[in-house]
Amino acid sequence: MAGGSSSISPTYYFLCSPSSDRIHSKQQQPAAGSPRLRLLHPDRQQRKTRMSGSKVYTLEEVAKHNTKDDCWLVIGGKVYNVTKFLEDHPGGDDVLLSSTAKDATDDFEDVGHSSTARAMMDEYLVGEIDAATIPTKVKYTPPKQPHYNQDKTQEFVIKILQFLVPLAILGLAVAVRMYTKSESA
Repeated sequence: MAGGSSSISPTYYFLCSPSSDRIHSKQQQPAAGSPRLRLLHPDRQQRKTRMSGSKVYTLEEVAKHNTKDDCWLVIGGKVYNVTKFLEDHPGGDDVLLSSTAKDATDDFEDVGHSSTARAMMDEYLVGEIDAATIPTKVKYTPPKQPHYNQDKTQEFVIKILQFLVPLAILGLAVAVRMYTKSESA
């Protein structure tokens, strides 16, 4: 490096908050002679290490854990063993048990859990779910309402005639009876 210009490579700092799963990078030029640094929030580093060696479960495997003595949930692509939390859950154990054997992410998000509740989840984490084993969500599409069908006019006419013909016969019978009574008197 004597006599020539040296190229200093940039240092990347990886910044993330404990509640974020996103890594934001920021590029800065290091001071001369400073080593490259890679910084991660301690919680993020621990989570990455734990998840990289975590077990991947199929939905079928997770579905077997659906009792008060053994309850697992799938939330956000991760598998949680919430058996120890069943009694402490504010909504009761039935709420958690009803969310077993499926992807409970929507159920979890619909309630609007606090950041404290989300932080508690880490202690119940047992692995990840194999996304290929989760059935795709089928969006409900209501049946289309039938448009006025002109072919049904024949059916309508037949029903009207079935009502009016007997009524006309009855009216005719009453008229004949009245006419014959008035002539005989």
